Amino acid sequence: MAMKDAVWLGKPVDVTGEDLCSVYTSRIGGTATLFRETADYSVFRCPKCNSMNTVSLLAQIYAPLDVYDRLLYVLTCSTCSTEQSTFCFALRSQNFNPSYKNVSRTNDKGGCEDKRLLFEENADWGDGMDKGWDYDDKSVKSNTATEQSWNRSIVNEAIADDICSIEVSSSLAPPGSKPPIRGMRFPCFTLEVFEEPPKVKPKSAPFNIQLHEAQGKYGEDVVETTVLDEADEPLHEKLLRKYVERIGRVPSQCVRWGPSREPLQLSVMSIVAPRCPYCGKKRRYELQLTSPIIYFLTRSNEEKKHSLHFGNVLVFTCSGNCNTEAYALEYCFVEGEI
Repeated sequence: MAMKDAVWLGKPVDVTGEDLCSVYTSRIGGTATLFRETADYSVFRCPKCNSMNTVSLLAQIYAPLDVYDRLLYVLTCSTCSTEQSTFCFALRSQNFNPSYKNVSRTNDKGGCEDKRLLFEENADWGDGMDKGWDYDDKSVKSNTATEQSWNRSIVNEAIADDICSIEVSSSLAPPGSKPPIRGMRFPCFTLEVFEEPPKVKPKSAPFNIQLHEAQGKYGEDVVETTVLDEADEPLHEKLLRKYVERIGRVPSQCVRWGPSREPLQLSVMSIVAPRCPYCGKKRRYELQLTSPIIYFLTRSNEEKKHSLHFGNVLVFTCSGNCNTEAYALEYCFVEGEI
């Protein structure tokens, strides 16, 4: 797969008995941990019912882009969810990291003294590496570098054209700080992150042999009929076939990350995300939660009564990557179950 076309997958590898303290550890379930320091937690209220009492964390993803450390939170409110559809909302928190900018400028001049920050194949996508955080997260089982890898060159290539002009580091929350959401706490899994594998082409006989065998069974018109059937296949069936094939490459994938790529949709509905309310720029697709996440979060007896009913949760974020709020509300689109 070409680097510019890369989509990164996250699949659960560990279930932990305790909350994860490091914000740099991507996970599904568990309890959200704060990245930026704030005295106002109102953004964690459900945008629909304005309550935190039934808000739960579905996923917390460390997703750095360009000169920012970034966290994406995908949350759900059981009160506002129905048996037909889950109500979800997403938050983005980021902090300017001057070391990324310095390395980028050095590289633009033709050299890079510390290539690990931008170009190391096994750069961390997991445990905390910046000052002010607990480097040794005791609640996380050890993973290999590959399991927690994040290629910084992919990250920089995915960034939108513009970067917010406000480039000042902000105060980070104390390690392990949590927002006061009080919904169901789902089991917590860390994520193994890797590039989506390419499609595996099935081994088959040469086309002329297949054609001869098909004509022997079904007659001379078999080729024309087949082409007609494929051309007449409804769009929704094509999308479903594509979805099943892509999910089938890694059946346990729960997160797909690919800023400005095309989402892997189940429906033919065209999604128009509203512009960013903070800076006015367009929002672009960034990540999605896929239906396998429901199995991992609800498979134990305690979570049998749940409000998770979706095929995809698509998250669209500000293309300008604006940095005006400690926690910015982004746009979620929930596709129904298959």
